[in-house]
Amino acid sequence: MTTTITAKPAMPVVAEVEHTFVGLPDGRMHVATLGSGPPVLLLSGFMQTWWEWRNLMPALATAGYQAIAPDLRGEGWSDLPSAAITRTRRAEDVTAMLDTLGLDRVRLVSHDMGAITAFQLALDSPDRFSAQVMLAVPPPQMRFSIDLVPGMRHLWHQEVLAIPGLGPALLRSGRMSHHLFSTFSARPLNPEVVALADAMLRDPEISEAAARLCRRMVLPELGRIVRGAYRQERFAMPSLFVFGTDDIGFPPHITRKVFADPNAFGADVRLALIEGAGHYVADEEPDATATVIVEFFASV
Repeated sequence: MTTTITAKPAMPVVAEVEHTFVGLPDGRMHVATLGSGPPVLLLSGFMQTWWEWRNLMPALATAGYQAIAPDLRGEGWSDLPSAAITRTRRAEDVTAMLDTLGLDRVRLVSHDMGAITAFQLALDSPDRFSAQVMLAVPPPQMRFSIDLVPGMRHLWHQEVLAIPGLGPALLRSGRMSHHLFSTFSARPLNPEVVALADAMLRDPEISEAAARLCRRMVLPELGRIVRGAYRQERFAMPSLFVFGTDDIGFPPHITRKVFADPNAFGADVRLALIEGAGHYVADEEPDATATVIVEFFASV
């Protein structure tokens, strides 16, 4: 195995969070943990790391859970080659991590790009997940309609970032991260969130990985969803979908329409709206987000 020397920023500090590295066949995965009790796996979104969950992890620990937040392949402080990214490689990594940690069954929380890995895991290995929460992402079984077009026009960046050379360059420049954070949040985010993303993306390996994720995972999965590849599948576990009321991609009138028949997605599928939040619900409204997640887990 070849180790690449990178210029990643210093690890952020969150009180009492412990850090370890889990060995995988082609490298090691960084995992942050806090608390003890039933495990809750946290999968972060695009341009983010385990630190996206800095507010949720203490809330889960206080509620009696163990929060487990890995840096997925291509993100954060994990040392896993991005050249190996495929449509399902991250899900395979997570399964291997759970096996190594001896975790047969966990609760699951995901956001944005992390939700792609989450729904792959939930549909392919339902016995390993007792409940799941997806933040700001619709179910893959949904049908596309003309109503979704206004929100979809904001997703042009996925195709642009997938272009070899151009995508990584835009990410290293900081322009794309500032565009995404400002466009998809309802209010300015904590400057530390943007600064950490910028610092990470200046690392050539991370910016290249982000482009590969768009090219090899996001766009292929989007095509499968549009074609209805998941239309007949159902989530076996209780599932909560959480959106901000100011999400430009999925405003309330759209989310309510998508979830008009929740049985199309699973036997126990619920919708929650976070008032005043945009796409980055865990960053924009951390207390409200933690409350709906903890209450949901307590109810199942």
